[in-house]
Amino acid sequence: MKNLIYISLLFSIISCTQERTCKDLHEGEFNYADPELSHIEITRSSNSQIEINTETKIEAHTNIEWISDCEYVLTYKEFKNAPEEINFMVGKKIEAEIIDINGNNFTCQVRTDDTDESMEFKIAEE
Repeated sequence: MKNLIYISLLFSIISCTQERTCKDLHEGEFNYADPELSHIEITRSSNSQIEINTETKIEAHTNIEWISDCEYVLTYKEFKNAPEEINFMVGKKIEAEIIDINGNNFTCQVRTDDTDESMEFKIAEE
């Protein structure tokens, strides 16, 4: 009987510690893990994303096209509270692939016309 209780507890613990998947990151609130970018808040729905710089109040609005569970393309749609000269980015695309998920942090490989780099993000505290 004791063994049955231990096995039951073990299954309960395993089911509560399921690892996150890319699909879990399709929606939610996130921040950059880099402390120099921690003032940027990201809110993502299944088809759009808004990044708000809490210091300057500039908002970047993008559309999201999910290519697969772990790959997506962001297309800049509009900027709010931004200088006029930043509008050249409207229509520009960012390709991203979630390459690692570790607890509340995840890493994306991010590609644009000018860059190809890894960026780490974290799920915002609830």
